[in-house]
Amino acid sequence: MPIKKHDLRQCLLQKFRFEEVPGSKHEAVSLFVDDKKVATTRFSRAGKDISDQLLRLIAREIWVQLGYLKEMYDCTKSRDDYLQHLQNSEHIQ
Repeated sequence: MPIKKHDLRQCLLQKFRFEEVPGSKHEAVSLFVDDKKVATTRFSRAGKDISDQLLRLIAREIWVQLGYLKEMYDCTKSRDDYLQHLQNSEHIQ
């Protein structure tokens, strides 16, 4: 089932508290933890649905596997789960 670009972007911004990156050629969002940038991903301005191939790239940019990203989108992973994952994988301390 395809994921809509707008829906995934809003999920990252609202649920996981990513922040918009101003002045980007693409619609970029970044996650900051303790004022340190931890992850950034970009969305093309074109298109509405995101293929699994592009979802894999987004997942890699935010330090998760494709399945984990889909769980984040499906609301089976919380922000706390994601932060714990980043800590366990040593992307944050």
